[in-house]
Parts: sequence; structure tokens; C-alpha cells
Amino acid sequence: MTDHDYRGVQVLLVDRDSNIRRLLRGILARMGMSAITEFATVQEAGPSLSGTLLDLVLVEADPPEGDGFRFIQALRHSQAATNPFAGVIATTWQPTQALMVRFAASGADDLLVKPFSAKQVHDRVANIVENRKPYVVTSEYVGPDRRKAPREGQQIPLVEVPNTLRQKALGQFDRSKVGESIAKGLADINDQKVVRHGFQVAFLVIFALPGLSQDPPDRMALEHLLRVAIPLEDLLRRLAATELRSQVETYAHALRLQLDKVRLQSHAGPEEVEALRRAAIGLAALTARRADMEALEQEVRVAVNSYRSRLDQIAQAKAAQAAPEKPAAEKAAEEAGPPD
Repeated sequence: MTDHDYRGVQVLLVDRDSNIRRLLRGILARMGMSAITEFATVQEAGPSLSGTLLDLVLVEADPPEGDGFRFIQALRHSQAATNPFAGVIATTWQPTQALMVRFAASGADDLLVKPFSAKQVHDRVANIVENRKPYVVTSEYVGPDRRKAPREGQQIPLVEVPNTLRQKALGQFDRSKVGESIAKGLADINDQKVVRHGFQVAFLVIFALPGLSQDPPDRMALEHLLRVAIPLEDLLRRLAATELRSQVETYAHALRLQLDKVRLQSHAGPEEVEALRRAAIGLAALTARRADMEALEQEVRVAVNSYRSRLDQIAQAKAAQAAPEKPAAEKAAEEAGPPD
């Protein structure tokens, strides 16, 4: 492994346990890091994101005050953080399944389970230096690409972002260029967010349409349709005052109009359904700069069908867990089959 020089690395350390902070500070200091800022809570640490150019963040993820995952998400999605691409290691005492789901969705680079050894800390930092994954951007996620395979119907490009921890560790850091490289990374993320938000709006609408036609409308369909407002608003926030924004606003107005109708009527007739479909697919095609709207709609429907299959699998698994255990005699009779 290449020798790493961690002098000059800027570290943010967040943990409510002062003993853990002291232990981590000692381990990091022995690795050569001296510029370490520490806080007990993410609320106290928040302002530091827009100050020092951080290279490495270690943040507690455990409840009740361990809103570390929200902190990480805020960092990754931030337009104001000095370095939203800092290496991030989340720490926890309890790597439960629920916590692992939140970890995967947060944008963190790695997870460190307490109690830990100095070697485990060293290995995770070195992994960010040597093997950091490129970023992937979806409507709700910015961070390292952990997908084993892309989801059906979606071709999402990877984004290369600056890794200042690696640059400093390998003696490649150039202060005169870091601002430009971070700005480029943010611009690439923003461009992908625009595309992914457009796709997400179409996805939510196409998923909801069959249920909206029912009387009364399907509850899950309504919930998914009303979620359109979140990516739609962030999409508009990310667009500069250009012709593209003007065109997007036209589709956004049409979508809001139909959303208001559905809210008031609690029902969507054929005209509303078709208007929602046209506006959603039109918006997705516009943000992706694609003219092949039929092919794009097919991609959205493939993604929707895959999502429905996953929902069915989850429902079946929950039903199986909730089903009462059959008596042993009844099980044996079923396995034996009918008498001859």
C-alpha cells in the first residue's frame, strides 16, 4: 500500500461521548492528523460545514441525538458546504438492519462499529484514499455508488468528484485548484439532479395513475402523487433563469393544476389522468433533453413495474412473518399429501 501523509488533513469529529472523541482524536493524531475539530452534537457542528474545507468527517449515527445520517445527507446535498465531497465515516454501537438501511441512503463512505481498534479506523480512512467509489445521483441520493446492478429502466451515469483526503494523503493537493474542482463537481451533481428529478416526477405520476382512476382513489396512489411536489420544487430551485427553466415552469404549472384538482375532487377522471401523464413525461423528456418520448415513457414504466414487484415481495414477506405457525401435526399431514 502507498504510504499516506495525513499532515494537513482537516477533520471534523462528532460524537456525544467525550471518551469516544478522545479515543478517535488519539488514533487520528498517531496517523499524523492534528487539525481536528470536535463537537458533541451535529447541531453544534452544522456551521463548520461552511467554514473550513473539510477532508474527513467522522459522525455518530446512533439515536436519540444521533441524527448523523441527516447531517451527512445535508452535507452531500449542500450548495453551501465548503466541501460536500469530504470523506465521511459514520459510527455506531448498534449496526441494526434499520440503521444499515439509513446508512446506505445517507451518502456516507463507510461505517465504523464501536468498539473499534486503531487498525479499523486506519483501514477505513485508507479505503477512502485508495478505493473511493465514484458518485451516483438520484432524486433523493448523492454519494458513493453502492449498486450491485442498475435498476431496471434507469441508466444513471457515474460522477467523478474531488477527493481532497486522497490528494493530501498522496501529496497531490493544490490549493489553487481545489475551489474549481469542487465547483465542477457541484455543477455535475446539479445537472444530474435536474435529470433525475424529471424522471422521478414521471415515475411518481405513472405509478399513481391506475389507482387514481378508482373510486375512491387508492390511498397509496394518492400518497405517491402528492410526493411529486418535493422533486418538482427542488428541480425549479436548481435551474437558472434560462429558456429551459421557462419550459419546465410550463410543465410544472400543468402538474400543479392537476394536483390541485385531484386534491379537491379526491378523484381523477380520464381527462385529468391523461393531462398528468402528458405533463409528467413531457417534463422528464425536457430535463433529460430527449426527443424519444415514447421510449422514455417505456423506461419509466419498466422502473414502475420493478418497484411494484419489490412492494409485492415486501408485502408477501410481512404476511409470511405475521402468519401463525401451523401445528406440527397439520404440517406433517400437508407434507404427506392425501391418502392413497
